Amino acid sequence: MSTTYVQALPDVRGRMSYTEFGEGKRRRDHLRNGTDRIAAQMGDMPSRGEFIAYCNGLHAVHPNMVNEGYELRVSWALDELNPGNPDDVQRGMEHAYLLCHRLAPDSPCWVTMHVDGEGGCVHAHATIANHDCRTGQVINKDDTSLFAPRVQAVNDELSREWGLSVIGAGKDKSTWAEKRDSFEHDSFDRHLGDAVAKARDDASDIDDFKQRLAFAGVTLNETSKVDKKTGEKSVGWSYRMRDEWGPKRRTRKRRASNLADDLTKEGVERFFEEKQGQQTREALETSPVPKQDSQMVGMEDTQQDSPAQHDFDMYEPSESDVRDMASDLKNVYARRRKSEGMPIAGEQYEALANAENDPEDALAQLRADVERARREFRDSKEARDALKGACPSLAMGFGLYTLASRTGTDPVSRMMSDMMARMFRMMMLQFMEDRRRRMQEDAERRLYESRGNMWDAEKRLKAAEEALDNEAARTVKHRGVTPKMQQTAEATERVRDEDKYLGE
Repeated sequence: MSTTYVQALPDVRGRMSYTEFGEGKRRRDHLRNGTDRIAAQMGDMPSRGEFIAYCNGLHAVHPNMVNEGYELRVSWALDELNPGNPDDVQRGMEHAYLLCHRLAPDSPCWVTMHVDGEGGCVHAHATIANHDCRTGQVINKDDTSLFAPRVQAVNDELSREWGLSVIGAGKDKSTWAEKRDSFEHDSFDRHLGDAVAKARDDASDIDDFKQRLAFAGVTLNETSKVDKKTGEKSVGWSYRMRDEWGPKRRTRKRRASNLADDLTKEGVERFFEEKQGQQTREALETSPVPKQDSQMVGMEDTQQDSPAQHDFDMYEPSESDVRDMASDLKNVYARRRKSEGMPIAGEQYEALANAENDPEDALAQLRADVERARREFRDSKEARDALKGACPSLAMGFGLYTLASRTGTDPVSRMMSDMMARMFRMMMLQFMEDRRRRMQEDAERRLYESRGNMWDAEKRLKAAEEALDNEAARTVKHRGVTPKMQQTAEATERVRDEDKYLGE
């Protein structure tokens, strides 16, 4: 578990001088011996001095700025990170660096690690520059707020992702099956919990669950509230039902969390997600796969790829992808085994280490798995039927990703699933780009068609006007009246009308 503390820094140089050499006798000894107290350090500038100069130079851009930066201190317990283990120190430094960029993504930072504190624990001094490079404004407001509750909440979220413990998170999740016997046989809580659990188990989704609750005489109430400190919005459920078993007949309610954790909003939603996933896996496992003879397979291999297959085959894993993924999986595996109190060394750890050091064999295995998954997908009748839809490349990618996920029982297989996810994302982006291009072409085609229709209408109008002019000229000529005589008659008529109007 780790704790956090935020401090404003009017002078970054002075604070980073302390984190480098300390103070008092310790500082004098380090300066005399040419040493420092830094266990490890990393940041977004080429050197520590350049980061200090950058923070000091912010006054030229923001003359009214009070603080040059902020220091975020993160400290871990001795049973969490060992000060004598360089890997634990490196792990803490990476954690602090990622925490800085989650709090202020577009602000440079510099992380300094210490193990010589009074408590002897691993702790980080992470300095964040008080300047957002994207917006050009100072930080510590809105999305870059360094309010203490937000910092601790983000740190807890990152700790869970890294497999570290969180303060106050030792409470086990309870289920209704476990808590049911803790209530009296004829109590209102037991009858209410049984009704909610039965409606959940018999329902197919959330909507069906709510309908079954109404049939059972249970009313579901949803309440939302906002934390004044963190601004986080949470939604809670409560159940209301008529008590027919107590001494007084009345309607009573209970909060879902007071019954069991698996009857809360999060627990019920998780139940239906797992149920839907189980149904999908069973459908895939029981779906028949038609067999093809070797001659047909050979003909399909030699057939020219369609545009959809071209999109499908454009992803090709590289050694760098395998090396990076194997390194990440090895670190996560080591941290998880350590948190469980189990030895790190083992067959899976050695396989990941070999994949990181010599990615050629793992890359060959990965390519073979990809090719086998592609062949299985092409042989599936359901996948071939899906290719007739509006987006064949995405349907093919989804089928391949599903097949890859089904075999993800070890780290190497999960690494292949991650590769498939990257490929699926690339296909989605290309599909969106193709759709945008088709929409633009349709808009241009409609523009050209409307322009042609407009020109045709103008031509018809001009032809009609010319026909009317010709008809008027022919009529005047037929009556023996010249155009000048016609104009004089029209002017005389207008003058006569004006005189008549004035006389009235």
